[in-house]
Amino acid sequence: MILQTGIIRSFNSQQKNGFITCDLGGDIQFDASSVCDNNQPMSGRLVEFIMDDSAVKLQAIKIRFI
Repeated sequence: MILQTGIIRSFNSQQKNGFITCDLGGDIQFDASSVCDNNQPMSGRLVEFIMDDSAVKLQAIKIRFI
């Protein structure tokens, strides 16, 4: 697991998931349940997260707004 930073590119509030554009390039999917604080994810917000490759697909976990 690798600590990364990026910007929330999109978030679907009905499906409770979205994408983060990583500072190192590329997009990674996330689920709203992975957000550490109680804030609603919004496009354009800077975040710090862990890139988890232990599941079937690569995803962002332990997302924290910065």
